[in-house]
Order: sequence, then structure tokens, then C-alpha cells
Amino acid sequence: MAHYFRKPRHLLAIVSICALALSVAACGDPSNSDNDLSRDQIFDRIDQDNDGVALRSDYLMTATLMDPTKVVASHPQGEVTVEAVLDSLEASPPSGLIDPANPNSRVFVARLTSMLRLRLTAVAVQEAGFAIEFEVDDERLNSQIQAHVTGGFEDWARDRAFQADPRLEKFSTPHCITLIAVATEAAANVARQRLIAGEPASVVALEVNAPGTTKAIDGDVGCHDLLTWAKSFGDNAAPLGEMFPGDVSEVVSMPSDFSPTGRLWLIFFVRELLEDEKDPTVLGSFAQQALAELVTEYRVTVDPSVGTWDSTALSVALVQ
Repeated sequence: MAHYFRKPRHLLAIVSICALALSVAACGDPSNSDNDLSRDQIFDRIDQDNDGVALRSDYLMTATLMDPTKVVASHPQGEVTVEAVLDSLEASPPSGLIDPANPNSRVFVARLTSMLRLRLTAVAVQEAGFAIEFEVDDERLNSQIQAHVTGGFEDWARDRAFQADPRLEKFSTPHCITLIAVATEAAANVARQRLIAGEPASVVALEVNAPGTTKAIDGDVGCHDLLTWAKSFGDNAAPLGEMFPGDVSEVVSMPSDFSPTGRLWLIFFVRELLEDEKDPTVLGSFAQQALAELVTEYRVTVDPSVGTWDSTALSVALVQ
């Protein structure tokens, strides 16, 4: 159960704060000197959201914020202090933050989370073999990361992904296809048997294809990577991932305005794979996926007065 005090601000609040040894004021003397905080000031500092309730987490955070040198988190390449987080908040304050030197617990933890994510990303980039200078401000650290991610790190991540999954080579290789497209399933089955028997796919397409289904009357629909074919034929293009030159697909079906029945039955015939024209870049960026996998492996510790590290969500869970 959370411990709290409610307004009005009275002597009990001061006594309790002193008992927790937070050292936020000279406790025990009800009078105020020029260097002491009044009871109202103490409560305002702890009750940061001004809701009249001071939670245990508020007390712990107040004590933490009063020690700029306190290390609130560590990661494989260094530490994050209270001062570093406060400096970050001052340099780039989030919307609604009035006093960067005295943020509430959620704001402090949110910025600490962002700083740790940035540093873990930098660790991953560095361990991939790219130089990173850590003792700089967040803006310069991020600039270093972005320069690598859009450059050599992307190539590194792509090579890593291709080694882990050889299918990516094939996915990025143009497949030259002859398409058989007919208005009934029965006609498709007959055409498929002709292809299996060795008849040229161009001849079969010329004789049986429904009018208008392909630009070329011989069924030649061109040469494209598998992502492009997937955009054209949806899940029906899935068999192409397992096919090689000379292979004939099973009969698949899809809705179409070119058929009097409202559907077309399709057969893919792979004429050729253009190995020399494979283009891994068509598969998109690999850098972000690699980073998402790598950063979860690093050890992060967070001061218990602030929270705990959730390695799955990559965030600091606020202490309750």
C-alpha cells in the first residue's frame, strides 16, 4: 500500500519527512532560517504534481534529485547521473515542464528511459565495429548513431540478416514469370498438366489465357523480386519462394474483373532467376531490426529509488 500524507500542511508532515532522513531541510527546528525550507516549500517539492498527496515514490525521488552526482543508472559503456538527466531536461524540456531542475517522477523516469535507449543503441553500433564517442551530449551522440545507421551499419545489419536467413537472397532475386490465368478451375488443371508434360509455357498461355489478363499474349509478366510479386498477387505469390527455373506452381485463385465468373485461376511458371541482378535493398532497411534485437541483450541497472529496468519494454518502470 502506498504511503502518503494529505494537506493541510502541518507539523506531522515535517516530522515524517525528517524520520525518512531525506535531508530536505533542517528538521527538528520549527523556525525557518534563510537557508532552510519552509514546511510549504518542503511539501511543494515532494508533492510535485500538486494533488495534495505525497507518495512514497515522491519522497524517494526528492531525495534522489537533491544529489546531482548520484548515479541513477548504468549501462555497458557508462553511467547516467541525476545531473545528466536534469541537464538533458533543461536542454530539451518536454511539453508542460515548468521547472527542469525539479521534474516530477514520471518526467524524470521518462527522460532517463530515453537516455538509456539512446546509449544502448550506441553500444550496439559500437560493438558492430563502428566508432562511438560516448562522453558527449545526447544530440551529438544521436548524430553519431544516425551517421552509422544510414551508412556502414546498414550494410553490416543486412549481411547479418542474410547470413541468418539464406531465403533473403532468393527474395531479393528477380523471378521471371509466365502466368497462366483462366476463368475456371477445370481449365487451370488442364493447363497445368500440359506444363508438367513439358509444353512451353508461352504456348499454353497464348492458347488458354483469359483476354486482358496479361499485357503480353504469351503470359510473360516480367521479372521482379518476390516482394513485388506479393504486392501484385498477395498470398498467392507465396509458392514462388520455393520455386526455381522450370517449376510449375499449384493452381491458386483470386478475384478478378477479367473473368466472367468473377475469379481467375492462376498458375506460375518460373522461366528464370536473375541471380546477377539481385538487389538486397528492395527488402528495406535492416538496421532498425538489428538494433531492436541487440539492445535487449545488454545489462542495465537502475537505482532502486528511481525504478527498475524492463529489458523487454526497454524502459524504466517507476518505483511505487
